[in-house]
Amino acid sequence: MGYDAIINLALSNTHTKTGQVSASILKSAFNIARKELANTIIKEVDENYFFQIWKRDAVADQENGEYPYPKATNEAAGMSKCQGLFVKGYKDDLDFTKANEVDIKTLPKDWSWYLDNQPKAQPIYFIGDESFFVAPQFKSADLPDTPAGNNQIKLLGISKFIDLDTGALDSAILIPDDSHHRIAIGMEPWILKARGKKNEATLAFQEFEVEKQKMVDELTNRDNSGMTAKLPDDRQLGYGN
Repeated sequence: MGYDAIINLALSNTHTKTGQVSASILKSAFNIARKELANTIIKEVDENYFFQIWKRDAVADQENGEYPYPKATNEAAGMSKCQGLFVKGYKDDLDFTKANEVDIKTLPKDWSWYLDNQPKAQPIYFIGDESFFVAPQFKSADLPDTPAGNNQIKLLGISKFIDLDTGALDSAILIPDDSHHRIAIGMEPWILKARGKKNEATLAFQEFEVEKQKMVDELTNRDNSGMTAKLPDDRQLGYGN
């Protein structure tokens, strides 16, 4: 379901006609419900939901080795938390090298020293508020003659949830498809409250709490193997006792 379909479902569920509630309230209700579901998944399910991999272009002599986080839009997921960083130090490298995270406050030398002297085989990085810093610094010789699209930096992390607007792509919603209808359910209390139906809004909120727990139950333990490898049963072949 896309943004508009979810809005329409919420209106239908609450027997609300277009115009009875403003578009701004519907947008706010949509994003509040969506983020509430996301926070519930992150806190109670985990299992790498909202995990993403991004690739960024390395830039020669990038000041302080600083690169901004991938930004979230109506069409693409941004990054809220970095869980790993890999680089191709040279343009001809076939494989990425894992960079080790460091604490900038405890490094024995100034960061500028690491930009120039950190070995390519042992890249390091640290995280800022909205950017990450990588050493050693890339030089022109490390990049292709046409640097755009070199994708020599790879980030692993958790998607960032921003407020979406009309026309947002399904892929930007991020909540698993099977729970898109729950965004509409989460919108109901806000729509009803805006219409002055406080008692109905309270009941709708309780329903949303139940739906969140159902969602957790559905999304948890997708892998039932228990991370345990098992040998095949070969007794019928005559090798067992």
